[in-house]
Amino acid sequence: MRTPRLIGLLAAASVMIPAVAHASSVPSVPVPSAWKSRAVSIAHGGSVHSTSITGASALFEVNRKSFALWFVAGPKNGRAAIFVNGRKVKVVDQYSPRTTRRAVMLRSNKTKNLVMAVALSTRNRNSKGTTVNVDAFGPSAATCAKGCTRSPRILDREASSQAANPQAPWYPTAVPAKTSAEWVVPIGSYVRGRDVQPIDTAVPVIRAAACDQATKVRQGVVVLSFGKQVDGGANGFGKTILNSEMVATASAWAAGLAECGPGPWEVALGTSNSGGVTAYNGYLGGRSWSKVVAAARAESDPRVVISGAVDLEPGWGPPGQARAWVDGYVDKTQARLWNFGSADGCPQTFGSDLTCNNGWTIDDVLWVSSHAGPNVLAMPQIHTQSGSQARQWAVLAARAIQMGMPLRIASITVQTA
Repeated sequence: MRTPRLIGLLAAASVMIPAVAHASSVPSVPVPSAWKSRAVSIAHGGSVHSTSITGASALFEVNRKSFALWFVAGPKNGRAAIFVNGRKVKVVDQYSPRTTRRAVMLRSNKTKNLVMAVALSTRNRNSKGTTVNVDAFGPSAATCAKGCTRSPRILDREASSQAANPQAPWYPTAVPAKTSAEWVVPIGSYVRGRDVQPIDTAVPVIRAAACDQATKVRQGVVVLSFGKQVDGGANGFGKTILNSEMVATASAWAAGLAECGPGPWEVALGTSNSGGVTAYNGYLGGRSWSKVVAAARAESDPRVVISGAVDLEPGWGPPGQARAWVDGYVDKTQARLWNFGSADGCPQTFGSDLTCNNGWTIDDVLWVSSHAGPNVLAMPQIHTQSGSQARQWAVLAARAIQMGMPLRIASITVQTA
């Protein structure tokens, strides 16, 4: 692939092959909870549930239609997105120049509610940290007295903010006419660090670029590829992009699309398995990426679906690492994951040969493209004019049917520059 530019090399042409979703057995590996109980003298319960990890979420049950969420604000606090029954209802800024108790009122049309708090990467410009916390739930924001639940029990400390049944991807029901609006597809981007830093300056530029695209294209999936995963972010093709900057980039892109085009829209945060065997190309890397996706979803316009994406190519690393990465992602979230990779060295004719490059097999490519979980979809690279890559994926589809576990090809990418 060529060195990318901020605006455009991937065109995601949405062409769906209907298939049956098959759930897969994924190993469950216990991990330390991101939310901890911390003693705070002024808290109503003497302690709060808190975290400073971007994307970390905690789920509570509140049994009333109108209720107050209490927290302890302070100089090192960040922002939390609050979801009620799966819908984002408020972003709460927990910053205060001095430590103090505060509350916000929340409302629902149900008497039994699931309330989720998700730690965001953004914060007040005066804050020195991103810690968020939950102190209590009660009937009033004036006082925590009768009916107030102090230090409420967390139902799930690792729950994803992704809805249980993520919105299905958009695709045309037939080959569109060249004169129709469905013929035009969105352009994704390889995102370089130098293009989005400083992020505060870049956000309005990103938003404007997305808006410009939305005035020309009605709907589709936009992949933002940030490069290979590194500690705390992605390599940004030369200059590291922090997780918080990726979240801000995706959120700005989603805002521009939602404001300027009818949709439906989807923005996928992308990485890859390039770099061989690293700490971020395996199971823990997939889990980590799912948290970045969760944080982006919490901060983005709800009219836009936020998902994950990974460019998995046999030539870049061993199959075990790639499979483990996808397993880690799927184990953590139900948010959609696109494999926008290739099938390097896989056969172009269907037969007994299942081998691909670098020790991969057809079955490995199928696993990371669909079989790892019902939220995993393929977005194959079809870049060669000879048709070789298209034939490889046709063989993959035939093998999947033979296995009784169809390959879900919900989109393709073509090279535009």
